[in-house]
Amino acid sequence: MALIPGYEFDIFISYAHIDNAKFPGQTDGWIELFYKNLDLMLAKRFGRMDKIKFWWDNKKLDGSVMFNQSIESSIHKSAIMICLYSPGYVASGYCKQEIDTFYRKAQSDNIGLKVGDRTRILNVLLNNIPYNEWTPELKGTTGFPFYNAQDAMDFGETVDAATPEFRIQMQKLRDAVWIILNEFQKEQTSVSNIPVTKVGENKEAFTIYLGDVADSLRTPRKRVMTELEKKGYQIVTGIPPPEEATLHEKATNYALKKADLTVHLLDEYPGREIIGTPDICYPQKQVELALQSGKPQMVWVPSETKFDNIEDDKYKIFLQNLETSKTPSLDFEFVRGSKSSLAQQILDYAEQLKEQNTVNFTSNGKLSVLLDTHFKDHFYALGLRKTLIENQIRPFIIPQEDDPRENINLLRDRISQVRKLIFIYGRVSEEWLLARISAALQLIITNKYNIEDFIIYMVPPHKEYGSISLNQRIVNMNVIDSSNNEIAEKSTLDKFIMYLKTGSV
Repeated sequence: MALIPGYEFDIFISYAHIDNAKFPGQTDGWIELFYKNLDLMLAKRFGRMDKIKFWWDNKKLDGSVMFNQSIESSIHKSAIMICLYSPGYVASGYCKQEIDTFYRKAQSDNIGLKVGDRTRILNVLLNNIPYNEWTPELKGTTGFPFYNAQDAMDFGETVDAATPEFRIQMQKLRDAVWIILNEFQKEQTSVSNIPVTKVGENKEAFTIYLGDVADSLRTPRKRVMTELEKKGYQIVTGIPPPEEATLHEKATNYALKKADLTVHLLDEYPGREIIGTPDICYPQKQVELALQSGKPQMVWVPSETKFDNIEDDKYKIFLQNLETSKTPSLDFEFVRGSKSSLAQQILDYAEQLKEQNTVNFTSNGKLSVLLDTHFKDHFYALGLRKTLIENQIRPFIIPQEDDPRENINLLRDRISQVRKLIFIYGRVSEEWLLARISAALQLIITNKYNIEDFIIYMVPPHKEYGSISLNQRIVNMNVIDSSNNEIAEKSTLDKFIMYLKTGSV
């Protein structure tokens, strides 16, 4: 058992195997000596052998081996990562996948990327690699130099494990790891002990997170909980109680991890204010955290709510932005409705998600597509998504704002899961569309993704067919023109679905 509750490993060591290569006469490589020294020094610091659980790959896998599922699983089960940064590390696509996987999983778990003011990814520098050449996941810290360099321009040599310099740097690293693990243990224990109310204990059931509400919506929320429970859904609720802002955020993220869908009931009243965080209340903060989590999300507002009557300007703008879909979410629904139909609206959306998750997809993934869209065209993307699901095609949606190169990590993650990319081209500018396509092409080239088609799906306002062209030979480029009608003609949709399934019309 690891020191940190909820993890199988305390430390994941990420390194390039070239850095563990042995010189003639050596019995152990540098990485192995690094691991043995750190393991022993931490054991002495904690007062017990095997107190800290490590994962490091000593099977000598190289770049020709596919990114192993067991390694990916170990990354997800690790509390912190130590990167042994070197030219070999920079050149290794395998190492890049390891740090990217850990970074993304740490972003979404209940602790986050930092424990207090310390990062969960520690950079051990084996050579003097300039800061501006570090991978983005490592920036923001100074790192731990394990090299000898005469000046800033000197590349430097990795310090020998038998030297005093090595021991001094190991002590500094040990102390930093000791602090992080102790703080991590305290935070994880405190968050895990926060009472989260579960209605139903069926672990296989579809789970819905119900956010905090203003006093005016407490009775409707209770009725909804009862109706959903009757239908077999498991409900996660009970956040807050934490009144301190940081603890509330961690507790909410902890609860969100358990959910398949998050539901937030809002009206003209912001709700209880978070102590120490002026001008923001529990319901709003939980919506924002759910958006960041990437979980499917439904925000419901009574149909009679008039935003112009809201006195709190910041809260008013927050609601207006939600309704106009100016939100960074993969799967988001804003609903206005009556309290009497609230439970049914949630049930309908949950059933839609369950249907999407249980579609009989083919093993080679040809029935999964990516809908890439600007928020200006999000309405059309949602309509197209519904049609795709009805036709046994699994859609992923990435709504994007004005910078076409934002959300690159998310775009990369989704591209790896599909064979076809569909770019929605409506109110967004041609320049934005071409820049977004260019960013996707770069990811495909860099990561060698097996993408069959780029499809530009043109929606209103009207555009001339053939107005878009991109000089590239990497993937097939096709255009579907549905820009003459606000509602896509059935014949156009039928041809589009036929093309996705068969590759021809």
